[in-house]
Amino acid sequence: MKSQKKNSKGYRGYIFSRKIKGLMIPQKVQNLVIRDYASRKKLFFKLSKVEYSFTKSYLMLKSIVKEIKYLNGLIFYSLNLLPEKKNERISFLNQIINNKKQIHFALEEIVIKNKKELQKIEDIFFVKENSRNI
Repeated sequence: MKSQKKNSKGYRGYIFSRKIKGLMIPQKVQNLVIRDYASRKKLFFKLSKVEYSFTKSYLMLKSIVKEIKYLNGLIFYSLNLLPEKKNERISFLNQIINNKKQIHFALEEIVIKNKKELQKIEDIFFVKENSRNI
């Protein structure tokens, strides 16, 4: 974005290099979705971190937490990139929210700005987990 300063904190993208819900979404496509979202929302987008392809690896996600104070927040390609284990997911999300940062999910167009809004995420995961049992 031309109007953004170089020193602006911005939003770090987060994408996968492994299958997402059984589908292989090219990294290029994931980044295009994030860039388009950031542009439409007028967010200064910084490059994405790409998660390792190892199953259930969240090393890059954990590294983002370490740099969160230098960012305005995160833009995930999708909600489906969050850890499936509830305690891991809530722990990560709370760390971001406790630092007063925003979490955006580009594909679903969901924004989380505070702890109250975290319930949206848990409601979605609850429905997804329980719909498998029907």
